[in-house]
Parts: sequence; structure tokens; C-alpha cells
Amino acid sequence: MRPLRHGYTNDTRGDGSVVLKRYRGGHDQALRRGTELAVLERLPVGLPVPRVLDAPEGALRLQQLPGRHGQDLIAEGLAGPVLRGCGALLRRVQQVDVSAVFPGTAPATGWVLVHGDYGPNNMLFDPDTFRVTALLDWEWAHPGDPAEDLAWCEWIVRRHHPEAVEALGELFAGYGVRPSWARRHAAMAARCESFVELFRAGPPAARRLWQDNLALTLSWRE
Repeated sequence: MRPLRHGYTNDTRGDGSVVLKRYRGGHDQALRRGTELAVLERLPVGLPVPRVLDAPEGALRLQQLPGRHGQDLIAEGLAGPVLRGCGALLRRVQQVDVSAVFPGTAPATGWVLVHGDYGPNNMLFDPDTFRVTALLDWEWAHPGDPAEDLAWCEWIVRRHHPEAVEALGELFAGYGVRPSWARRHAAMAARCESFVELFRAGPPAARRLWQDNLALTLSWRE
């Protein structure tokens, strides 16, 4: 198996048909593995997510799905159709019954299924049709506010692809609504703050990285 590109936390390797994902990156790796395993086993048929083949200790063996990585396509100047695809798939994800994925979620909360790291960084696309062929890395999934994943997808673009910010309108067009900047900005900042807190007792370099990301995020204007 060869290492797969765009893996930032875990050790992820594939052979073309199977991916072996070994969880790394801190004290919560068992929790993240457990979350991803539970979510993938409970998601309804029809969403483009990998099938779990096996669950060895500290890892998952997953079906390897086809497609080109979203960030590679954005780097090639194709941000518009990629982001429209991101928005359209997110609408489908949020239509999933969150209580079926996270039993005990009260329907009155208005919460939806949140991927937790949603964006082109975790998506594969058919390069001809821009249909999403894979939504990967569900380890941060949880019930939450509908704005969370939309805002984080925007954050990925603003942080890692600033040249594509002008294409963000396609994200909202695919999703079907554009929440206020105040709501989106607050959701981005809250996610960065959660990572600062996560690494408060962790590696100093990781904590500084997310402190810097938070400061940058707070400086943004629409």
C-alpha cells in the first residue's frame, strides 16, 4: 500500500481498492476512530461514502472510492464546479435523520448531521461531471448547527485557496441559501477555538498553529 496524498493527521494508505486508515494525532484517536466507524455503519445508502471492510485495532479498512481530490481540482482553476458540488452534497447530508446516526439526538433541537471537517479537502470528484464520488474522514462528525459544515467549507477555501474566494458564491448556490456573514464567521471562529482548546495540553506547535488560524479567521471580512 502506498501513502495517500492530502492526509494531514492520520496514516492513510491505499492499493487502489482498499484504504487502511491508522488513527494518529493525540489522546483522542480512539474516540475519533469510534466515531467514524459508527457513522459509516449508520449512514443511509445513497451517500458517496466508503464501505467499512474491517476494523482492526487502532485502524479501519475501507473501500477505496474513485475520483480526483477536490483541492487538486481547485488548484487547477476549477473552484466553481467543485464548490457547487460541495454545496449540493451538503444539502443531502443535512437531510439525513441525525437521530438515526446519533441515537438520542432530540428532534426539537433543530440540529443536523455535521461532518465536522467538510470541504474539498475531504472530497473526491468525477473530473468530467464534477459529481462527488466520495465524502471521506467522518471522525469529527456530530449533531450540530446547519451552518457549521457550510462555514467550514468556506474556511477551507479562504485559508488554503484564497485565489478561489470569488468562487464561493457557487458553494451557496449549490447549497441553496447563503447564511449571513455574521453567522458563518462565528461558526468558523468557534471551530478554530475548539482546536485551540483540543491542543491546549498537547503539542505546542499544534496549539500555536490553531491560535494563528483563529487570529487570521477573526481578521477576515466578507
